[in-house]
Amino acid sequence: MQEKKRFTFGDKRVTIAALILVVFGSLMIASAEMGNSAGDTEYLTGVIWRQAIFVVAGILVYFFLTNVRVQNFRPVYYTIGYVILFGLLLFCRLQGQINGAYAWIRIGPGITVQPSEFAKVFMIAYAGRILGRDRKEKNESNFFVFIGLALALAIIILFIQHDLGSAVVYTVICYCVILIPDYKEIRRYQRIMILLMVAALGLALFILSPPVTEIMKKHADNYMIGRFLAAADPFLYQYDNGYHIIMSLVSFANGGLFGLGYGNSIHKYMNFPNPSNDFILPVIVEELGIVGFTAFILAYGVMLYPIIQGSFRSRYNVSKMTLLGVFVYFAAHFILNVGGVSGLIPLTGVPLLMISSGGSSLVASMAALGLCQNELMKIKKDNESNSGKIQKNTDKDIRG
Repeated sequence: MQEKKRFTFGDKRVTIAALILVVFGSLMIASAEMGNSAGDTEYLTGVIWRQAIFVVAGILVYFFLTNVRVQNFRPVYYTIGYVILFGLLLFCRLQGQINGAYAWIRIGPGITVQPSEFAKVFMIAYAGRILGRDRKEKNESNFFVFIGLALALAIIILFIQHDLGSAVVYTVICYCVILIPDYKEIRRYQRIMILLMVAALGLALFILSPPVTEIMKKHADNYMIGRFLAAADPFLYQYDNGYHIIMSLVSFANGGLFGLGYGNSIHKYMNFPNPSNDFILPVIVEELGIVGFTAFILAYGVMLYPIIQGSFRSRYNVSKMTLLGVFVYFAAHFILNVGGVSGLIPLTGVPLLMISSGGSSLVASMAALGLCQNELMKIKKDNESNSGKIQKNTDKDIRG
């Protein structure tokens, strides 16, 4: 008789850390939005209610995906999901522009959905379904099928939606995920991709080098070039592209060790275009100081450590691709957001997952963690089963 599957909370470290980060992020969004509310309590109440709705939705999605084995879904369900995503990404173009991008769908007063956030998580699961299973005769063809499907969505996000930040994160995730499966049929392609990745990193460092930035200064009026120049030296462009970076650095310095106290940030009122989204980190540091920032980093570490640990313990490509894919998802957002507001790299407008405002990114990140929990439970069950077999064989040898 088959044992009935019971509801599980998954790895408690991941669950507790995730819930702490969600609560912390919600509190910081409420504080940061004081800068936009300008004393309008109705606006601030609306922000809190919208955040609460997305928090509940995110938690429900998290526990659903923790307890449902999505990799056992039929391939047709993934195909339908991909077609829906494809259509939603195109539909965004008809919704009008927000902050220079056509990346959102309006579904109610003040409520929008960003399909590209869900595309990042969906493609992690889709990659596991196409490439993670042991179908040796199809590995090479599936490899190119996934690249084609991933490229189609990337083109829409970058060239039709004009959302550079999401396009960069999405591309990094898809690129890294297909480097993980270990099949001899695709190894030569993976080696080429690794070389291309190293070359791209070298090119990025070259672009940010002093000789190139001197040449780029002749085209400083270009929006994207201006962001590169501001990252190289924000003080040369303190009244233009470097202004918000400088204010961010001032907020870091203003916060000191313990901060000014919750709700007491000064610069959120006038110096950041999106204090609760792109620039929420300076608000956190200014209000809670280096101590608050360190506590936030520790919570992130506690949440992500079991994911990395599980990826090395797993014997299955599906689990490795899911766990490492989600880790790359969080790491890419963290690096681009923190690096951008600190002036280390150009600003891309990428949110800090589970902390920045944005219901789509919150629900998507909780969905990603739910996928991880599902794989972690599978790995734990597999290890316990193997341990039981070893113990049984050991007992048999002793009796023999």
